[in-house]
Amino acid sequence: MKELARQEPQALVSLLLPGAVFLTTIDKELRGRTVEADLLFKVIWHRVEIILHVEFQRKADKNMAHRVWEYNVLTRCVEPYPVYSVVIYLIKEDGIVEPPYILEEVPGEPAHIFFFRNIKLWEVSPEEFKLEESEGLLPWLPLTAGGNSREVVEEMIAELQARERADLLPYGWVFAGLALKGGADGEWLKERFNSMKDLFQESPVYQIIVKEGLEKGLQQGLQQGLQQGLQQGLQQAVQQTRQLLVYRVQKRFPILAPLAQEQVVLIEDLEVLHSMINAVIDADTIEEVRGILEGAHQSQ
Repeated sequence: MKELARQEPQALVSLLLPGAVFLTTIDKELRGRTVEADLLFKVIWHRVEIILHVEFQRKADKNMAHRVWEYNVLTRCVEPYPVYSVVIYLIKEDGIVEPPYILEEVPGEPAHIFFFRNIKLWEVSPEEFKLEESEGLLPWLPLTAGGNSREVVEEMIAELQARERADLLPYGWVFAGLALKGGADGEWLKERFNSMKDLFQESPVYQIIVKEGLEKGLQQGLQQGLQQGLQQGLQQAVQQTRQLLVYRVQKRFPILAPLAQEQVVLIEDLEVLHSMINAVIDADTIEEVRGILEGAHQSQ
């Protein structure tokens, strides 16, 4: 969510503050203090410069109101702008803390009353994300009201392709995985996005997802609703990296593609595969690439 928001800041700003204009992202290392907020955007809203503070939550947190208040106050203490806080919840769940937050350090005597805003994506109309100014948030469609269906996923894919935003398909894959959990829907989702992988497997966004998924043991989950464990995730990451290596060889020296397909199945080490990809990219001759393919599995 944070990565998509950084890629498409104006789309998020327009959704949360209609009519506001994104100016810049605020560094969370604020004059010697680190604020652990998810996003801090400087925007102009109603002709006033403010800071838009956004938190993304997958699960309810009983301490959420206090956390938001704390980030809001810390930011306001070091920045000379009003701070407007919004919490965006991804998945419906009980226990969401509603505003306002009232701090009573002495019972019956409020010391602070703090207003913030909750956005529950499952209550938001999908039409909100089809507006021109919000198209950067189209990957969120499966999380919106009535969005947890194959039909809506297909609609999201069609909208992104029609608007020439295939770069956002990896995000749509992840959010669709949150909406369509397991079972037949999970298998369908895996097959649907595998059929389009050529459109985005070299996308920087896709590479971020693969890297983050591997580190958290969730790469398999990215294809099956983010539900599988570390071992399956590692196996999927290895397989996908093998495919990327073959693709790179095919692109540079097509005659070596059969050799690449033969050799990659012998390599289980993800770091070796990544090193091979980099070496193939840097190679100048077909002999160099042949040597890379024939010698790499011996170094495992």
